[in-house]
Amino acid sequence: MLSAFTGINAHRDIVFLDQRGTGGSNAIQCPPPGKLAPTEATVKAYVRRCIDGLNADPTQYTTVPAMDDLAVVIRALGYRQVNLYGGSYGATAAQYFLAQHPELVRSAILDGATLLDVPIFERLAPNGERGLRSILRRCERSPRCATAYPRARHESFEMIDRLRRKPVRVQRTLIDAPTAAGVVQFLTRSPEGAAQIPWIAHSAVTGDWRPLALALDRAGAAPQGSRQVMYMSIVCNEPWAQWRPKRVAAAAAGTYLAERATTEARLVAAACAAVPKVSQPEWSRRRVHSDAAVLFVVGGDDPQDPVSHVAHASRELPNSRTVVVPGAAHGAVQLGCIPRLAQAFVAGGTARGLDTRCAKGYKPPPFVIP
Repeated sequence: MLSAFTGINAHRDIVFLDQRGTGGSNAIQCPPPGKLAPTEATVKAYVRRCIDGLNADPTQYTTVPAMDDLAVVIRALGYRQVNLYGGSYGATAAQYFLAQHPELVRSAILDGATLLDVPIFERLAPNGERGLRSILRRCERSPRCATAYPRARHESFEMIDRLRRKPVRVQRTLIDAPTAAGVVQFLTRSPEGAAQIPWIAHSAVTGDWRPLALALDRAGAAPQGSRQVMYMSIVCNEPWAQWRPKRVAAAAAGTYLAERATTEARLVAAACAAVPKVSQPEWSRRRVHSDAAVLFVVGGDDPQDPVSHVAHASRELPNSRTVVVPGAAHGAVQLGCIPRLAQAFVAGGTARGLDTRCAKGYKPPPFVIP
C-alpha cells in the first residue's frame, strides 16, 4: 500500500489503529483447531469452548464500539477532522464511523466497498462466478492468451466438474471440487492471481494438476482472520454480515462455488450458534447518509464487492463518486493512476471536478503462459 499513500503522506499524517481485539489492541483469538474435522457439531463445540475460556466479553468486539474507539483516538491526538481510508471490511467500518461520528469526517476513500444494506456474504458465490467469467473473457480478448488457451472460457468450469466426479491426489494432497473452487476464488481476488487461472485450469484439464496444487499451497498460506473473536462477533451479529444458509444455497446454485459456499454457510451458522448475541442499532440495516466527500474505488473484476454493491450510492451520499478500475480485483487504490486520484481527492476534500478518466488506462498483469 506504500505506493497508494506516499503522495498523501508528504503533507498529511497517516494514522493506523489496531481495531480492538486485534494486533496490539488486546488481540483475542481462539486457539488453533488442529486437525479438527470441520462439521457443524465440531465447529460449534470448538467455538463454544473458545468463548467459555475467554477472559473478555465477546459482545464488546463489534464494529460500533470499535468506531467509538477510533473517535477517542482521533480526539486524543488533537485532530478536528480526518480523511478515512477503508478497504474491504474497512470500507464497512468507515461507513459505521460516518454514521456514528459524522462531525469528525472530512472525506473517505472506500476501496472494495459494499453498502450496508447489501448482504455481501450471501452473494459471494454469484459474485465469484461473475468475477471469474469476466477474467476469462479478458483472456479471450487477449490474442496471446486466446492462442495459448483457446478454450479458456470453459476449462476452469471443466476442472471443477471433473473434481466433482472424482477428486485427484497430488503427492499427499487430495483436491476435491470445493477445495479447487476455493483456490480459484482466492486467485480472483488479485490481478496477479487472476493472471494464473487460465494456465492452471488448462494444465488440469490436460492432466497436469501440479499448478493447482501449488496455488493451493499459496492460498493455504494466506493470513486467516476467522479465529479472531472480533471476526466472529461481527459476522454473527451485524446485519450486513448475514450468512443465512438457505439464501446462500439458493444464490449459489449453478455456480462453480456452489458446494463450497453452502458448506461454509452451514459452518458459519454452527459457529454463530455459540457466539453471544448483542443488539445492533437500527441504522446499521440501512445505507448511511452523509454529506462528506466519498470516493468509491471498485475493481472491475472484483469477485466480492462488485460495482453493483455501491449502485446509486449518491442518493444517500450526494458528494460521492465511483471509480471503476478495469481488470482490477478486490482492492484497487494502489493500482495505475488511482494513487494520484486519491491524492487529488484528499487534497481538495471533494470528488467534484475529479478527472477519473485515467483509471480506464490501467492494464492488469499479462496472463501466465509458461
